Amino acid sequence: MNNCPEPSLQPTLDTSSVMRLLNTKDFTVKEFFTNIPCYAILSHTWEQDEVSFQDIQNLDVARSKAGWRKVENACGRARRYHFDWIWIDSCCIDKSSSAELSEALNSMYMYYEDAAMCYVYLSDVSGAYHPRNEQSNFRDSRWFRRGWTLQELLAPEYVVFLDKNWQRIGTRWSLRDVVSAVTGIPVDVFEGRIIDEYSVAQRMSWAAFRETTRPEDQAYCLLGVFGVSMSPIYGEGGVKAFMRLQQEIIRISDDRSIFAWVAAPPPKELMEWVRYNRPARNTETRGLLARSPSEFWMSGDVQASNVELIGNKSSYSFNNNGLHIHLPFIPIPSSSEHFGKPIFLAHLLCQSKRGGSHLTIYLRKTSGHQYVRWYPDEVFLMSSPPPMDDVRELTVTEHLVTGHRVRALNTSRWTLQCEIELLRSAWDFSYRDVIHGREISRIDEHTVSLFLFDFTDTGHYRSRETGDYFCITCTNARPSLSIGDSSIGGSIPGDTHLGKLGSGNYIMITSERRGDSQEKIDVGYLAKDDPEIRLWTGPLRLPDLGVIAHPILSLPSYDHHLELRGIFPPDPFGRITQDMAYATVFRRHPDDPKECSFPTFRLLTYRWNGLVFHIAFGLQGSSVWTDLVVENDCSNNTSERVWKSYLDSGPRAGKRLKGEGFAKGWSVTAEIKRTKNLQLGDYSLRMYWKGR
Repeated sequence: MNNCPEPSLQPTLDTSSVMRLLNTKDFTVKEFFTNIPCYAILSHTWEQDEVSFQDIQNLDVARSKAGWRKVENACGRARRYHFDWIWIDSCCIDKSSSAELSEALNSMYMYYEDAAMCYVYLSDVSGAYHPRNEQSNFRDSRWFRRGWTLQELLAPEYVVFLDKNWQRIGTRWSLRDVVSAVTGIPVDVFEGRIIDEYSVAQRMSWAAFRETTRPEDQAYCLLGVFGVSMSPIYGEGGVKAFMRLQQEIIRISDDRSIFAWVAAPPPKELMEWVRYNRPARNTETRGLLARSPSEFWMSGDVQASNVELIGNKSSYSFNNNGLHIHLPFIPIPSSSEHFGKPIFLAHLLCQSKRGGSHLTIYLRKTSGHQYVRWYPDEVFLMSSPPPMDDVRELTVTEHLVTGHRVRALNTSRWTLQCEIELLRSAWDFSYRDVIHGREISRIDEHTVSLFLFDFTDTGHYRSRETGDYFCITCTNARPSLSIGDSSIGGSIPGDTHLGKLGSGNYIMITSERRGDSQEKIDVGYLAKDDPEIRLWTGPLRLPDLGVIAHPILSLPSYDHHLELRGIFPPDPFGRITQDMAYATVFRRHPDDPKECSFPTFRLLTYRWNGLVFHIAFGLQGSSVWTDLVVENDCSNNTSERVWKSYLDSGPRAGKRLKGEGFAKGWSVTAEIKRTKNLQLGDYSLRMYWKGR
């Protein structure tokens, strides 16, 4: 029998497959074909000497492994929350069996989706600082950069983050703004929005900066995110595996955003050729399918295609000579040819959320109805909708229905059995029983066990020192916080609620599901003069401007590739790749202090041929500006010192206040301007030699 709380919220696992679970008390592994018991699940990054399925059969062998401590601590936490069973990938999958490994990879998303609680263990994170604190290393955890952990972040209903000492840092709900900033995943995903409502391109972009040990896993780790299945074939290569994944998605989807990707620049071995034989544009021939998730890194704002515009011509399919599809064409000047073959703009019927621009790609005709994608490093944005008077049937060489389950509210459940514990910071409060005759158990001076009733004032607490009071109650079968006439929380995803007391201080409750049909609720107290109170009371502020900077110094006949030294101040919203850097700035608000952590300008530092280029850019009022400082490599000037020179008290303040979109230094010109191509942010920053 499944003993999970709220059983109607727990979908039944596919009983045609077997699932192994680890007993949290005696560390034995048991197979379940039906009636899967309530279980917790561990998400982690693999390290040296993990405990395998074979190891766990002999506990003496398992305990000799470095990874045993992780297994032991995960089971210990699960036991404290009354879970008899836990699933840990390293020791619950027999990876020596190819058939079992294939089944596990295709079922992994479901394993995490069906878990009562997911523990995310961040072995490289210290809980000394709140994750919103700039000194916290929470955002730098390698867990956020691994491919497999994407589905482990998305699939579970409840997620709690644990630091290297297995202490709770926060929950996915309470840290949703921080997690969104780190991952690029919209906040409303962590507030309960079904991921199937996002376009294929958007979901691909969530995986763009993630890495896997095996190249094929870049595709396999996304199976559950898109609700498809395929057999893993290790050795086929990452590109072929990702091609197969896209073909499986196309079988169940007519969302053309899957074609909204931007090709990566040429590989390193071609860079020397490019430097001295630079074509006007990338003229590599491609099909309509991407080669890896990284090619979707600029597609986070692409919406699903509006296939109604094309009616019964919306479907597409693979045949033996490519992808068969209907696309609206846009005529461009007849001079747009390559070796006598005409080039066209084709609409993808998708729009960008930034400005509502329409996405188009270049296609070159090869023969008859055959085309290839041309200029694959560009997705051109157009302000006007696609004309429908020229919809062509063609072959390019080379709504979502998924298996995800939608959890229904259990409206028949009106009570919540819980254990409420006052953390040390809240020991000044005492429990007051205002409903006489109900069942209550006092575990110790600071902990009670009782039933909470929907829409009824229960769980009253009052401070002996300040007289502050609050109430923990139940709303829609979830814990909520009431202070005076105000009710805070009660929504399904909300496991952390913060409320302001009459004295101006704060109370915070955090609930965590247990394995015995109860909720554990921790109550903490925050003083109003706590210097870190802002980290708890407000979400992250989002930047106002994003800029793509290309590490290229363009000469009339060839390009020089520059080495990026860094971004200052460090940008939590930034992205750095070998080929470009994305950096952000803020617009100053009237209530911002003079020196605050929302930089209105940043500095990019590059090195090339004995020279150092400091490029400053930012917002000054409504203007976007840039400035350039060129120095010898032997200069002792640091990026921080150059950045400070643009402050109001610095010698370069006038450059910033002037607010121009271009600047010159020596024989180099830096220019920042709005782009018309699909990318992160709305502006592009480039450098040219001799004022070109």
